[in-house]
Amino acid sequence: MCFTVNNDMYEIGTKEGRLSTLYSRNQFVICKERFPKVDDVPQTKISLRETARTFSNLGGQGYDRCTCVLKCKTRKCKCKAAERLFTSKCHGSSACDNK
Repeated sequence: MCFTVNNDMYEIGTKEGRLSTLYSRNQFVICKERFPKVDDVPQTKISLRETARTFSNLGGQGYDRCTCVLKCKTRKCKCKAAERLFTSKCHGSSACDNK
């Protein structure tokens, strides 16, 4: 969702908030995806890095992993407790129910 701030700069909004940096038209590409409605975009300012972190399966830079041996079936699993899906960084090739 883009909001025109002035003639040459745009404010970009997500369901998490509005990006704190203004962007010129050549810094982003308009895609065919569905955009949130204007009323669904909060007025809070959020950085691009923070926005990317909220959409990441891993919770930001780097990665988090569990060391479960019981297929990640319970909330004792660090990934399942954080509502993150299993990644190959977790417990190797062991079977996992958190996919």
